[in-house]
Amino acid sequence: MNRLGPGVGMERKVDQAIRAKGLLASGDRIVVAVSGGPDSVALFRCLVELRTRWHWDICIGHVDHGFRGAESEGDAKFVEVLGERFGVPVMVRRLHLNKYDAKLKKESLQEYARKARYRALEQMVLDRKATKLVLGHTADDQAETVLMWMLRGCGTGGLGGIPPKRGMYVVRPLLDIHRSEIVAYLEERQEEFRVDSSNVQPVYLRNRIRQHLLPQLKQYSPGIVNVLTRQAHILREDHAYLETLADEAFQRTCVSDAMRERQFDRMALLNVPLPIRRRVVRQSLQIIAGHQQSPRFDLVERVLDRLAHGQSGWTIVCNGVRVGQEYDRLVICSCEEMHQPRRDSGMSVMALSIPGEVVWLPTGHRFSLSRESFPEMNSQAHHLEIYLDPARFTPELMLRSWMPGDIFCPKGLGGRQKKIQDFFSDLKLPRSQRNKVPLLVAPEGIVWVAGLRADERFQVSSSTTSVVMARMIM
Repeated sequence: MNRLGPGVGMERKVDQAIRAKGLLASGDRIVVAVSGGPDSVALFRCLVELRTRWHWDICIGHVDHGFRGAESEGDAKFVEVLGERFGVPVMVRRLHLNKYDAKLKKESLQEYARKARYRALEQMVLDRKATKLVLGHTADDQAETVLMWMLRGCGTGGLGGIPPKRGMYVVRPLLDIHRSEIVAYLEERQEEFRVDSSNVQPVYLRNRIRQHLLPQLKQYSPGIVNVLTRQAHILREDHAYLETLADEAFQRTCVSDAMRERQFDRMALLNVPLPIRRRVVRQSLQIIAGHQQSPRFDLVERVLDRLAHGQSGWTIVCNGVRVGQEYDRLVICSCEEMHQPRRDSGMSVMALSIPGEVVWLPTGHRFSLSRESFPEMNSQAHHLEIYLDPARFTPELMLRSWMPGDIFCPKGLGGRQKKIQDFFSDLKLPRSQRNKVPLLVAPEGIVWVAGLRADERFQVSSSTTSVVMARMIM
């Protein structure tokens, strides 16, 4: 029985990986990221050999960071010639990156360049109207990534390593293939490749792991690359399941989810198992901060500790996010949101005529005033609507936010006055929510703390001859 040669065997493994993991489909328009190094050249050659069977339209995408001068130019020229040999179009993007820009982003130059490379490749996908972006990460890259994240003390998200699929169109067919197989395949196919001189510079952690740590580990476990890639696969699935549980816990415990603020029911969150609670807090901190990188573990633990043992009023501010407890709520909000000036003069003060309707922009509720027939004396108005006696106030009404010193006579207190601030405190309404509560105000005073309590002085009575209904519509 004839054995498959290294070339055919490699291409079959790539074909099997594509089928088993659903990475590519027949007729896909593909952009293959080719740097000129052995991994990406091998990936390109495999896809070229398989393209007739799969009916693929293939294009090469190459990004020149501009870091290595003539060497970078040589890489771009090499890739262009490679594409020309196989009749494949080549798209080249030349970037102009520098250490100063990376420093402003508070990122290493390597991380800054990686993100810029992905943005450039994604733009090529859009320009080409492609359906997939194919990258050449191998099993060795996977092992290095797992070790790198392990050294940084990350959780299952990082230890899950590099996923075979990311988003709608990024795929990696070589994650189960070793670098030694790549080299053997290129030798069999007599394909040349380029060597990036920056890949041997010890200043980068990944390079030190590749050159020193992995060879040391192979002395204890010759199959360490397979062990780490298998571990990454297991932890990636565990992580996805735990993230699903965290999403479900978020739905149960979150009572307010705005663009720059989230609020949670404290006791409901404390009833969530700690590993899931930790994830809910971590996800929220990351989303409110607007960062791709997860918050530090110690920050999440500080929040969880205060949540369990703290009293209302504690706050933690870090990386542009304020976390605090307001009565029975955990509030996570952007510091930018906190420092924005109040918008009473425009958005939060609105005239309202009878009849009439306006939208209260802080919450999106609609408010309407209409003249109605006299209600039955035993009828009960919904908490989002009240009946008013227009003879008791001047019909120059407005909606506005509360201000210090505001008082009203809450219905049910026999005409006694109460400060709005004390009323909010009795309800344990978080301070972050108070400016969003609309007050219906007449020249004679506050008519309605909308959705919460009406003022006793302006209600209908047995002597009422006409009725105005105020309604708040969700």
